[in-house]
Amino acid sequence: MNTPRLIFVDIDTQRDFLDPNGALSVPDAQAIRPNLARLIQLACQLHLPVIASACAHRLDDPDPEPFPPHCLVGTPGHDRIPETNVPTTHILGPDHRDDLPASARHITLHKRTYDVFSNPHASRLVTTWGGPNARFVVFGVATDYCVRAAVLGLLDRGQQVWIVADAIRAVDPTAEPAILTDLVRRGATLTVTDRICRDALASLE
Repeated sequence: MNTPRLIFVDIDTQRDFLDPNGALSVPDAQAIRPNLARLIQLACQLHLPVIASACAHRLDDPDPEPFPPHCLVGTPGHDRIPETNVPTTHILGPDHRDDLPASARHITLHKRTYDVFSNPHASRLVTTWGGPNARFVVFGVATDYCVRAAVLGLLDRGQQVWIVADAIRAVDPTAEPAILTDLVRRGATLTVTDRICRDALASLE
């Protein structure tokens, strides 16, 4: 049996969501930062492809929920936390027409809605990196909004999706169990950071 190719999907691990004083700080998000660091360090160590989404709002952007302004472009809250910041990332906005370098392995997709697939480059990356032997490993925030949208988008495109349960958090923690149950029913698999790290390193042996 072929070892699955891992593609990491880092959802919105930005300061406004993960810093305690962020504009839209996700409850208990501090607890997952060590696991987020382990996952990104693993990806860099093994040269695994990473699709990193980032909310990129402006004050005049409509927001589908009554959240306070957050992740405003040009503010510290828009930046990724140190644990997931990869300085060499290639940034693509939804209207960016630049061709992606063949060597690019860490791609940051800016978006103005919950769904990373609102950026058309997301579908292109999934087509390029996905396939029967690919496994998309999803982590970040928030489970009840952008993580859920990313998982559903990947499942709709026929991909294997693993959700790292100890590297996600929800805006409404009480809603998370039902959301995860529904995503598993739709075809996603729940996993944990230790399992992902162990499987990735074992694939090198």
